[in-house]
Amino acid sequence: MTRILVLSDIHGNYPALRTVLSSTRGYDEVLVLGDLVDYGPQPGEVIDELRSIGARIVRGNHDEAAAYGVDCRCGEATHWLSVWFREHVTIPLLSRKDRGFLAGLPLRLNLEIAGRKGEAVHAAPRNPLYAYLYPWLMDEEACRLASKPALRLTGGERGCQTGRIIIVGHTHYQFHRYVQGTLILNPGSVGQPRDGDPRASYALIDTSTGTVSFNRVEYPVEETIRRLRELRIPSPYIDALIYMLREARVPPPSMRPRQAL
Repeated sequence: MTRILVLSDIHGNYPALRTVLSSTRGYDEVLVLGDLVDYGPQPGEVIDELRSIGARIVRGNHDEAAAYGVDCRCGEATHWLSVWFREHVTIPLLSRKDRGFLAGLPLRLNLEIAGRKGEAVHAAPRNPLYAYLYPWLMDEEACRLASKPALRLTGGERGCQTGRIIIVGHTHYQFHRYVQGTLILNPGSVGQPRDGDPRASYALIDTSTGTVSFNRVEYPVEETIRRLRELRIPSPYIDALIYMLREARVPPPSMRPRQAL
């Protein structure tokens, strides 16, 4: 029996990661669905911790942006904050080795769970970095995003497949649902929940039975906020970061600087 601890969207929040790892018992391996960095004050510590425990990790859009100096292409509500934070905090805090590690992470990982073929990506099989597979999408759209783009010459997967398991992150919403025979799982976010519950979110998968348990755990959020304040981040960026951590929601438009409106 193998139990997989599934994490996603840690976003430099080391106290949240540390709490999940120390409070969870009985797992054999760790699977991380990307976005190790941005928004949080300790991206290097997060990378070091995950490397030290031998976690299997896929690259997220924020990892891509920090590694290659490209745009994160994240949602409008947080894009202004992400761009500023990455330039002024994340990249200066990361070593060349850290950025090389992020650049070398795969976009997809193949899995087998209780005899069923599975795939882990950050966003969605259709677009592993940038698609948003939200829990409220209609079945047709969810199925389209859960399918790899068809290839004219070599074939490829078209539509959802019965018995297939897709594990994604990116939306910061914890959920699971069946769509035309495909099981879609999202463990939610460890370091940046966006569903109104600020507790760190994660999942455990038993690969022998295929059972999944979703979990939340309180972590010392004020420690993360204290470390952000120590970086002397100016307003409105620090205000938006604190709001996201305490409220577990994206910052309202009123928090944006005028040039971002």
